[in-house]
Amino acid sequence: MAEALDTGELPVALSLPVSVTARNADLKLDITGKATHLDEKGLVVTFQSEVPEGTVLFTTIDMRSINSTARGLIKVKSQTPIGEHGGYRTIADFVDLNEDGKRKIAKMLGGPSEEVAPVAARSFTIDQLRTQQGGYVQQGGYVRTPMAAAQAVAQGDYQAPAAQTTRRQYYEPAPMRAQAKASTSTRFWGSLGVTSYVIAILIVIAFFPQGRAFEWMVISYIGYALERCWYWANHVGQVKLYDNS
Repeated sequence: MAEALDTGELPVALSLPVSVTARNADLKLDITGKATHLDEKGLVVTFQSEVPEGTVLFTTIDMRSINSTARGLIKVKSQTPIGEHGGYRTIADFVDLNEDGKRKIAKMLGGPSEEVAPVAARSFTIDQLRTQQGGYVQQGGYVRTPMAAAQAVAQGDYQAPAAQTTRRQYYEPAPMRAQAKASTSTRFWGSLGVTSYVIAILIVIAFFPQGRAFEWMVISYIGYALERCWYWANHVGQVKLYDNS
């Protein structure tokens, strides 16, 4: 593996590590780790499994400090073993991270979030007066009621929000499901074992007179059914219904 990058080139160090889940269906990888450095360009995470350099992983970052998650594609840049049973210190770059994920990471790092305008401070007295005029105040700013909105449209001070020109892209692949498929030898020995247990149980039951009588009755019924099936299979053309001359 390549040597670790210099500390100056690493992403922003985190005060508390965040949980990271990474998957790659082609390599059948489903690993978790703790990220110690993170920003909008890359991250440093400790995985317990070795990942080849250049591998692209679909990653989910659980930022519990802000009660949010971010998802994106990362590309493994380098890995360095961390002693015995210490895992691998993995440095990776984001190759695809949507704007929503960037805003969440910036919020967790304490910086200003993109596309979020600061809310202007309002006077409680003015808000109460506006509430009485047909609006109401909730957390996050003043909201007009339908009556107040209609008055605002009539007065010409209402502006419709600008339409979103770019479509956000979210990558939500189906979770990797392991397909359990037994080998041929496993199926053979499993069937042989079940058959042996059934024969052993029948032998034990046959030791008792009532058990032998019951087994003989079942075998007689099965033999009679097979006999009649064989007979009608060879005389299928001779079947006659009632009142059929």
